[in-house]
Amino acid sequence: MVPLMLGLVFLSFTILTYILMAPSADQVAIWKRTSEIRRHTADPEVAEDAELGLPFVQRVLEPLFERLYAYVLRYTPSGIKDTYRRRLQQAGRPMETAQFVGLKVILAGVLLVMGVAFNLLLLAGSGLGMRVLSIVALAGLGAYFPDFWLSRKITDRQKALERALPEVMDLLSVSVEAGLGFDGAIQKVAEKFREPIASEFSGYLKEIKLGKARADALRGLADRNSLPDLQTFVASIIQADQLGVSFAKVLRVQSEQLRQKRRQRAEERAAKIPIKIMLPLVLFIFPTIFIVILGPAVISIAKNFM
Repeated sequence: MVPLMLGLVFLSFTILTYILMAPSADQVAIWKRTSEIRRHTADPEVAEDAELGLPFVQRVLEPLFERLYAYVLRYTPSGIKDTYRRRLQQAGRPMETAQFVGLKVILAGVLLVMGVAFNLLLLAGSGLGMRVLSIVALAGLGAYFPDFWLSRKITDRQKALERALPEVMDLLSVSVEAGLGFDGAIQKVAEKFREPIASEFSGYLKEIKLGKARADALRGLADRNSLPDLQTFVASIIQADQLGVSFAKVLRVQSEQLRQKRRQRAEERAAKIPIKIMLPLVLFIFPTIFIVILGPAVISIAKNFM
């Protein structure tokens, strides 16, 4: 049973690594389109040799996982699909909804099998309730791990957006005051800033080019991120656009408010440092100091009483 459990652990980590390092949907679409063009334009024998020359992962595993993802997504309730689609969008779409749901099912299934093997190997003499609880706990851990990873991605992305927003407001304000239109200033932000700000504002510009109204595109920008500062900025711009107020004044006020909020958040984090540092001090630093200072005295006293 030990080789079986080791094989299952290796298989689960292999599948997890493959899914997390899988290419994006745009890259997959480009590869598929390129392969279709080559297959239709090349000789059948040459195309067959080229297909057989592909690595085992691209030739066998990728189509297998794609079918599995499609099958799992077909039987997933629409509410759950919408929730994960929205959360993946907030995380910057690191993978498709079908891949994420399939990852949860695969990890839950692998850890379920590992739980059964673990029970047969180590908990054979335990009660039925203990064995069932351990199997369910392992399966639940496998299903929960992708949610935990996605929550971390969302949190990190929102923190990056929050840190970059004051500089974004400064650049927007300066660009608008220099004579650029609002969309032109957004284009400058998309060019000058890194991810995730660049992708979010580039998405807004794409929606504008496709004919979407500015207010709707801005609301979509706010909905994709659910960041309070960004939502406040979007609401101010929409209101200024409707009332005919100068964008430059609104952007200047937004920049000042965001900088003040960032300063307040930094002061708040600084005020929490003494409380957070108490636990490592009490558990690790103080005992070491006491040992170094009082150790020789304790040894001397012990020798005098011997």
